[in-house]
Order: sequence, then C-alpha cells, then structure tokens
Amino acid sequence: MEEKTTMNLSNKSTSQLIYTAADGSYALQAQVLLKSLVITQNTPTTLKIFGNGWAKADINRLQSIANATVNVEVLPVDDKSFSGVKLESGFPLATAYNILAPVHLLKETGRALYLDADMVVVEDLASLFQLKMEFAVGAVLDAHVAISGAPSMWRPWREEKIDPLTPYFNTGTILIDLDRWREERITELTLDYLAKYQLPCVDQDAINLVLRGKFDRLEPRYNAMPYHLLTMFRNVDLVESDEAIGRAINDPAIVHYHRSFFGKPWTYGATHPGTKLWRQLASEVNPRWRRSFDAFNYLRGKGARFAKMTKTDGRMIQLTKSALRRNGNSS
Repeated sequence: MEEKTTMNLSNKSTSQLIYTAADGSYALQAQVLLKSLVITQNTPTTLKIFGNGWAKADINRLQSIANATVNVEVLPVDDKSFSGVKLESGFPLATAYNILAPVHLLKETGRALYLDADMVVVEDLASLFQLKMEFAVGAVLDAHVAISGAPSMWRPWREEKIDPLTPYFNTGTILIDLDRWREERITELTLDYLAKYQLPCVDQDAINLVLRGKFDRLEPRYNAMPYHLLTMFRNVDLVESDEAIGRAINDPAIVHYHRSFFGKPWTYGATHPGTKLWRQLASEVNPRWRRSFDAFNYLRGKGARFAKMTKTDGRMIQLTKSALRRNGNSS
C-alpha cells in the first residue's frame, strides 16, 4: 500500500474525526467539502479521505486549503485486500469504504462522522459530535425512501421479516460510535447482506437491513437532500415532522448534492438551490475548474421538468457562500 499523505496534523486526541471516500476523479468535490469545513469548524478537526488515483497537484491543493483548525489526510486503499467484497454490478469498491472504514481503515476509538464527498458543511458540527447516542449509528431518514417498504424500488424486507414501516436512513451522513460498531460487527454483517442480495442502493440498503431501525435519528438538517425539496418524491413526511423538514430546507447544517432531477452543481443545467454555494467554493479551491456535461442526467432533468415532476417546497431558499456560519479563524 502507498504511504498516506498527511497535511497540517494537529493533536488527534482532541480532534473531531470526519472521513469520506473520494478517488482522484472526485478530487474537486472532496476539496469543496474540505473548504466548507475550514470555513465553519471551530473545534480541531481531521478529515480523512480514503481513495486512490490522486494527482500530486490535487493533494497539494488540499494542503493549501487545510489550516491550523482543520487538517486533512489522503489515505490510499489496497483494493486487493477486499477482493471478496461483492457489490452490485457497476459500483466501485469505494462505494463501501464508509462501511469498511470503522474496522479496516480507521484505528481510532470514540466517535467518527462519515460524510459523502458531494456535501457542503454549513455550520460548526461540535453539537453533532456531542449528541447523546443510544445506538452505534446516528443518521437522517432518507427523504425519498424513509421506510424500508417504500415502493420506489425492491428491497428484501419481506424476505428478511422486517416490518415495512421500519425507519430507513440515508448514508450520506453517518455518526458512528466506533467501539460499539466494532462490538456489534456492523461491517461484517453489512458485507454479508451485500453478498446475499443484489441491492439497488448497495451499502445503504445493506446497513439498513442490519440495523433494522435501531439507529439514532438525526435532525434532517444534518443531511439536507434534494428530495426534501422535491415534494412529489418526498415520503419522509410520513415519519418526520413538517417543522424538522422545514429546517432542512431553509436552515441546513449539511447540504447533500446527491443524484436527483436537480442535477449536480458541477454539471451543466444544474438547478439545485445550493448550486451557487457549491460553485463559489469550487472557484475558490480551483479557479480553473470547469463544469462537465452529463447527458443522461441533463436530459433526465429536462424530461422531469417537462412532465411537471419537479414541484418544489415553497420554503426552498437559494444558498450562497454567505449561508456558511464562519468560524473565527477563517480567511
């Protein structure tokens, strides 16, 4: 395995530990995530990025973004060590780094926070790290699925004798008690389900099958998803209060830019209300970045708008860089 690349390391014993998965092709997204942490975090924070294929220039750019409060490590992963991990066809092993990391990639104890790389952190996360946890995992209900038996796509709730009303969470934000995770063998049990079924949402379906609703429900604002805004496809209203959904829409703590009819902010035609926020940060970390063209999702979004499938919640606001709650150390 290659040696890890470490920048601006501080005392890890006092750090908030955050990790994500991003290979070299997702470097810009990881850099934007890091930039948002640098702007917003007041507590010493370590961001660990698990992924391969990083160019030296992109690692140097990460180093230039990190500061005395937020440091970053890029850690290559020996994928050959996980050759036995079975994922749905077309999904790279990096899809499962969030599940593999607590046992195989992280040595720390205590708490860790996993964040998808396509996120922007809007405020200091100290209160999230200090939440009292009843279970090994804390997460936000998925805005589109929300319950295990949601009819949007097949999941083996019947085969596994799971109540179809069991809460179902999105894995974009996962607050983890590392010690309990390891004691409860969550990594191993999740991999068992990945081997047993071809699951449409892969690791997300598998860990939900393992936990069966036994997780701490975080406020939706800690994983503000596109489907919180797209009312036609939002079924989290069945199990979450309207007030909590409203806070995710107009006062998010973490904005998640996952695939939706809005498109991704780094592509042409994106209509997500946080597109300007993401692009402002991207232009700061790399002024030469350019939007890409994703033909499939571009046409998919246009078709959805033509079919009037993109009705949005009236509480939706446009997010810009001014929405970030700045710490006292930001440049």
